[in-house]
Amino acid sequence: MKPSILLVDDDVLLLRSLKRVLQEDFQVTTAETAQLAFETIAEGNGFAVVVSDFKMPVMDGVQFLDRWSFLAPDTIRIMLTGQADLTMAIDAVNKGHIFRFLTKPINGDDLRLVLRDAVNQFQLVQAERVLLEQTLTGSVQTLMGLLSLFDPSGFGRGKEVRDLAIAVAARFSVDAGWDIGLAALLAGVGWLAIPVDVQAKVNRGERLSTQESEMLFRSPAVAAELISNIPRLQLVAEIIKYTRKDFNGTGYPKDQLSGSDLPLGSRILRVVQDYTNRLRVRKSKVVVFTELEAHAGQKYDPDVLRALGEVIQVSNICEAERHVLLALEELKPGMVLGDDIYTKDSEVIVLPRGTHLNLFHIERLRNYSAGRRVSDPVLINRTV
Repeated sequence: MKPSILLVDDDVLLLRSLKRVLQEDFQVTTAETAQLAFETIAEGNGFAVVVSDFKMPVMDGVQFLDRWSFLAPDTIRIMLTGQADLTMAIDAVNKGHIFRFLTKPINGDDLRLVLRDAVNQFQLVQAERVLLEQTLTGSVQTLMGLLSLFDPSGFGRGKEVRDLAIAVAARFSVDAGWDIGLAALLAGVGWLAIPVDVQAKVNRGERLSTQESEMLFRSPAVAAELISNIPRLQLVAEIIKYTRKDFNGTGYPKDQLSGSDLPLGSRILRVVQDYTNRLRVRKSKVVVFTELEAHAGQKYDPDVLRALGEVIQVSNICEAERHVLLALEELKPGMVLGDDIYTKDSEVIVLPRGTHLNLFHIERLRNYSAGRRVSDPVLINRTV
């Protein structure tokens, strides 16, 4: 099959002449304006090479090729002009990412040789892309296979986080869903470096030593360092690296980044990971979301929290305005539980929603809390 090329020039006679000379070796499409050229992309046509005149109405060749490089980055771009202006040529090369700069008049045979070089360059770019995509796909599949094998429950949680994080990211109108979703799945790579006994303590909600806490906080950086070695996953690695960094700049890693300077994907995953993890213990969207909101601007990005609230529709649960979170030491007889209270390490309900607390209930909760078996604070119905 002949390589496909596009010639763009407002000189109709020149287009006809060049097409006649080149069509034996190439599949030639012509366009008299930049707009007509862009329509060929809309129709699904792909070209190995595009040759554009410099002086054209409405949009000159530099602007056209710059725009084309955004729409079809792999296409090799060549500038053709009757003005041998060095400044213009430099501008064309820099802005339009030009492969060759040719001046009129040009011999058909000379143009054919340049086009052959351009097609070879296009094929080289395509081959490199295929190789990178195969490497990327294979590496990601290997990592996911390891995660699903050594930590199946954690990998399952990663899928939950991925789906919710992508939904939250969509609220920001950014085209980063793929990176954020992959970061959610691969963030668990660092977890594999944590000793099994420490993992067990984390899962049971037990207190960690300073050294063990350090391991836990460093795990995203460990994952990021490994993943950054895979082609095209540098952005994914950057997202993972900052998932334990607080919005106010505290946390890990210990650098100067804070606020909106932190990657958006990291800020989203920080909120979604904490929300998903807490929801397994607290069971109530309202309870967990209210807990996170208490740290807005400190641990969490307020805009991300707002987006999460929209996605999980917490405002539609009407409970938020009728409940308050209280620490166990603030509980008093007569208060009514606004949500079931579960043990941290099982599905056992310590006290059900709607319980009118008495001294026995309060003492029971405090005894469970002393053993770090229930979460504190708890949701209480407001007095109407």
